[in-house]
Order: sequence, then structure tokens, then C-alpha cells
Amino acid sequence: MTTKKKNDVSIGPGGVEIKTLPQSYDFLKSIEIWQGAPKTGKTSTAAALGPVAESLGIGGVRPFFMLFEPGSGGVEIEGTSETCDCGGKKSCDVCEGTGVKRKILQTLEEIDEWFEWAAKSEHNPIIIDTGDAMYQAIADGVCVKLGILNPTQSDHGIAWVLVFDEMREKLAILTGSGKSVIILMHVYYQEKRVKGGSMTVATFNVSGKTRPYLAGLANQILHFSINPDGEGDRHVITTTAESGIEAGDHWGVFPDELDRGDSPEEGAEAILRCFYEVE
Repeated sequence: MTTKKKNDVSIGPGGVEIKTLPQSYDFLKSIEIWQGAPKTGKTSTAAALGPVAESLGIGGVRPFFMLFEPGSGGVEIEGTSETCDCGGKKSCDVCEGTGVKRKILQTLEEIDEWFEWAAKSEHNPIIIDTGDAMYQAIADGVCVKLGILNPTQSDHGIAWVLVFDEMREKLAILTGSGKSVIILMHVYYQEKRVKGGSMTVATFNVSGKTRPYLAGLANQILHFSINPDGEGDRHVITTTAESGIEAGDHWGVFPDELDRGDSPEEGAEAILRCFYEVE
């Protein structure tokens, strides 16, 4: 099909004028994967984005956590919740008298309900904690639908395609609404053969077509790690792929490495300053 022209202006399907679109590096519309081993500060840094943005005078940053595992218990968050069984007793060590507790999403129906709600809410970004646990919940839900009671019964062809489709559809609820999505991922290490031998590669733990789909969806893949620094440790965020670490920044807003400092707040500020000009 050839593009029609009118007065040197290209006219596309439906009569739309084809114009040069400006660059857009909007943090509140970015899709990011934050990967790293457990206890490297992913969840705490994501939780700090809201308070730090407010202190810097940045509007619109109010993270909401979609919880697929209980690892967020050590940080204060707004996230998926349910009524606590205690009835709001102040002595309750689960809800601490608030009457609500963290809800871990497990079924396909729960995921749909909460993702649809988040897409319409004022919260942004939406934090998936974690992406690999979400993948497992969806895989379990698909297997239940197919009547697969254990992995030995699975038809890997149709099962894995359906898992991929469910992951894509669920995330599209958020991305289609214009939300920023930050997917927290655990990494695992595997040996990869290269010319002259092999190397250890860090990658996130999902299977089939879903892994390359997530990597392609993300505008940034940030790798959280802890490096030895003299007598102590230095918390860093790597944004370029090197030494077997999968990372990258399609927008070019990040330096090769960010120092996460000594607190989640310092890490959140370092990330936000890559997108915003603040005093």
C-alpha cells in the first residue's frame, strides 16, 4: 500500500496526517524491569519512589504494589489488600490494628479484578512484586483450566502458549491505560556457551515466549546488585549489559551505573533524577 500525499503532507489510513513524533521520556509511562537477587533493594526502592518524588516536588508518582509473594512485609506500601480476620484488633500482629492485610494475588480472576482497578486508579507506577511469582500464578491458573494436575500431564505446546497469552493480556490492562509498570524480578544464573568457553549469565526466571516478550516490552532493564567496596559493600544499579548481566536502557536516560547509596530513598532519588530536572 502506498501512502497518499496532499500538498506534500503524507496522509495515512483514515486520513490522518503523518507527522514527526517527538521523543517522550515520561517516567509515568515507562515500562521497567528491576531485576536482581533477593535482598538487593528492589522492593524498598520502589516503595520509596512516592515519598521521594513528593520531597523533590515531582507530581503524580504514587506507587501501588500488585503482590504475588509476601516479600514486601518489611516496607510500608500501598498495595493489594484484604480484610483481616481479626476484625481490627490493635493487638493483631498481622494488620497491627488497621483491619486490612496484604493480599497475595493467586487466581486469574483476582489478577483481572485488581489490574482493572489499578488501571482506572490514580496510582502510578504499578509495581508487580514479583514478575516471576505472577508468571507462576498465571501458569497455575492455566493448568487448572486445562485440567493439568501436575507437570507430567502438561501438553507443553498449548499450555505454554496460553500462559504467554494470559501474561500479555494481563499486562496490557495496565499498559493500555497509559500506566507506568515496574516489574520486580528475581534472577537466576546459568552457564552460557561462548567462543572460547562459557560464561555465567544472570536472567529472570520465566519460561517459554514470556521471557523475550517481557524483555522486549521494557523500556529499561535495571540490574540491582551489591559490589564489595573496601571494607563495606556498595549498592549499585547497572543499566548496561556486561559480564553476563542482562540490562539495558532503550531511552538512554540512565548512566551505565547508578550508586544506590545507603538507603532506598537514595536509590529512588537517583532513578527519578534520570527523568526529572529538580533543584
